[in-house]
This record gives sequence, C-alpha cells and structure tokens, in this order.
Amino acid sequence: MEQVYFGTDGWRGIIGDTFTFENVRRVGAALVHLYRERRMDGKPVVIGYDYRFMSEYFARAIYDEITSEGIVCQLSDRAIPTPALSYAAKNRKAAFGIMITASHNPHFYNGIKFKASYGGPVMPEFTFDLARFLHYVKSASHAAPVYAKKVPVKNFLSPYIRAIKRYVNFDLLKKARLKVAVDSMHATGGTLFQDLLKDTSIKVFPIRTKRNPLFDNKLPEPIPPLINPLSELVRKQKCDLGLATDGDADRIGVVDSGGRFVTLHYIMPLLYEYLALSRGFKGDSVRTISTDDLLDYVCKDHGQRCFEVPVGFKYVCERVLEKNILLGGEESGGICFQNHLPERDGILTGLLLLEMMAAKGEKLGRLVSALAKKYHPVEYLRLDKIFESKKLLKNLESLIKSPPNRIGGAKVKKFDIKDGIKFYLFNDCWILMRVSKTEPKGRLYVGGRLLSRVQRAFSGGKKLLFR
Repeated sequence: MEQVYFGTDGWRGIIGDTFTFENVRRVGAALVHLYRERRMDGKPVVIGYDYRFMSEYFARAIYDEITSEGIVCQLSDRAIPTPALSYAAKNRKAAFGIMITASHNPHFYNGIKFKASYGGPVMPEFTFDLARFLHYVKSASHAAPVYAKKVPVKNFLSPYIRAIKRYVNFDLLKKARLKVAVDSMHATGGTLFQDLLKDTSIKVFPIRTKRNPLFDNKLPEPIPPLINPLSELVRKQKCDLGLATDGDADRIGVVDSGGRFVTLHYIMPLLYEYLALSRGFKGDSVRTISTDDLLDYVCKDHGQRCFEVPVGFKYVCERVLEKNILLGGEESGGICFQNHLPERDGILTGLLLLEMMAAKGEKLGRLVSALAKKYHPVEYLRLDKIFESKKLLKNLESLIKSPPNRIGGAKVKKFDIKDGIKFYLFNDCWILMRVSKTEPKGRLYVGGRLLSRVQRAFSGGKKLLFR
C-alpha cells in the first residue's frame, strides 16, 4: 500500500513510520518528473522548513534529491513560517515551493506542503499528478547522508518581513499604547511579533517562543484549551489582546482582554469591515463551509457577496485567483488578504487586529459585541475525535443516503453534501460532519445563535457521527 497520501494540504505522516527519509526522497524524485512534464525549465524550486523534529534534515534530503537531477533549488537558511515560504515562491518566480511542516499535528508527525508560483496552495491537479508519478517511483536515486556538506542557503524571511511592514500601518502601531500577550507554542512563530513590534509603543508579553519539537507534549494548535496559558497571561498582565500562532504560523488564535477565545467567525467579518472602511479595499469574500454566515451579512452591507467553499485552504485560494476577493478564510484560524498573498498568514492577521484596535480605540470584546448586536451572535462548538475510519465513513454515508428529520430535538431545514454533510436546522443552528482522509478522525462543527441550542445540536450530531 502506498505510504504517501496527499490530503487537502499536502502530505503528513508519523516520523519513522511513513514519514521517512526514503519516502521524502521519493516525493522529491516524483517532483522532478512533474517539473519536467510541466516544462518548468529555468525556474527554481524553493524549500523551507519549520521547528519540528528534524525538519531541517528532511528539507535537505528533498533538496539533495531534486538538485541531483540538475534542477536549481533554493533552501531557506533558517526555520520560517509557511507564509514566508509562500512569499518566496511568488517573489522568486519559483516553479513551486516545498514546506516541511505538519502544521498543528502532534509532535510525532511531520509533513510537506506544496506552494505554487502565485504564493498559495497548489491546486488538486498538482498533487494528483504528483501521486501519479510517485506510484512509479519505488526508490529514490539520491541517498546522501543527512550530515552532508553544507550547501548555499537563502534568506526567505527578510523579504517576507519587509512585505508585512509595507502592508500594516505601523504609524498607527507606533502610537498605540496597547499590551499584547503572544504565545508561539514553541513553534515557528518564535519571536516574530516581538521583532516586528519592537519599535512601537505596544508592549509584548511573550511565552513559549523557543523551539521545542515536543511542543510540551501538546498540539501546536491555537484553540482552547491548548491556549489556556495565553488566556492566563492576558488576565495576569491585563493585556488588551492575546495572539497565538500554530506550528507553522499560518494560522492564529485570538483571546480578548478577558482571556476569552474569539473565534474566526467574528475575526473575519471585523477585519473585512475594517479594511473596507479604512483602506477603501473593495471585493467579495470567501469562507469555508465550516464557518458561520455572519460574514455574508457584512459583505452584503458593503454591496459585495461571500462565497462558500469546501474545507481546505486551497479551495479558498482557488476562488481568490478567480475573483476579486478582499478577504478569505476558514474557521480554524487561517485568513488571506487582498494585495498580499492567496495564503493563510497568522502573523499578518495578528498585526491587523492590533492595527484595527488602535484605529478604533476599542477593545476587541466591545467590537465583537457590537458586531453581534448589529447582525447576530455566533456560538460555536467543534470536536475532532479519533475513531475507526470504516465506521466513520459508514456513518457519514448512511447520513447522506438517509438524512434525519431532526437533530438534537430541532427539525432539519435542509442539508448540503459539498464537503461531508452540513445540516441547517429550523432553530438557526448548523451542523457540519466530516471524516479526515489522512487520519482515523471524525470532525464535528456546530454553530448557531443561542448556546443552549448549539449544545443540543452538538450532542445530537455527536451521537450520529460517532456511533
């Protein structure tokens, strides 16, 4: 059975099991075939890596495999966020980019993300063709040791930082007397927020900025309860905001001045409105099916529309490349912005939140309350649960074939099978059920306007998917 499987965001596997040097080199060999079939001659391949265990060595292994076939590769001189690698792919007019990262997966995973020359995720046909070539690559041609001699490296981080500084209004941040807590979760976000804000009047309280490939034996994912240390720091230091970045810093988690987690269901509409009003940006938006429709109402008030796409940022990126999109994102913390990259960027998102607060002179909690009052509140629950894959797929298939009339006591209004199955209930709640293609895991997303109704829908959905 093939040990390398490309999901919605590249390939991830357990280190030493499927994610091995041999398999990484095989992917490199398959990429050589893809490079030649697509006639990318003369264009470099850019390679980056994160803080995970041996990421720099896996990056070197795929570098050696590709360069052994006469293709020019440019290797990062340090661990960098994924959006920095994406920026390098676009800025250097690369054939494609390779990022060694497993994002928010457990510490015993590593993986590879692929980035296109436009600075965002590759489209499905890229990984489809790559899998086709990989099928015929039974072993790699190059087997240099991981301690091979040094090779030329490139600084991908500085150009990315300069782009961020051009995008964000640092004149506002220099005057802003804000206090922000930052949690890098021992991952690639490192000290980037501190470095970027050092010449402003914003005081930064950082935690977990140093590399630890074990991530404190927790997931480097910026969601509750994993960011409880950040919430505690915000309350202790009386900060105005708390920001946490994930394993490769392309996603962000946000807590307000009370240490309360603020979902992206609110963050995206707030930033859309702010950029439309303060920068005069014009454009539609795009959100994944796992998000609430609050953003749709905000876009409508600005004479624009909001597109809904399946889960996976490549689908957001696809719409960004097709349409004039001001902002696009997903509930898991990834947002892209007009005039930057068609790519998730946790660093830019965090800085724009600070800019918005500085410009408005308001705390985030008040901005959220005002938005909820103007349109509607969003209560939200999510569950990612390890479960037998065959049972999950069987349960999902059964729900699609014979959808229930009620869930959690509420009548089902309609359902959508764009991605998994999403139920819309008559009590203004929605329930999305999905099954992971790369892990034995089921995912349940539930949103609505009243917490009690969301809790009942959540309980009902849980019984249906995990039975």
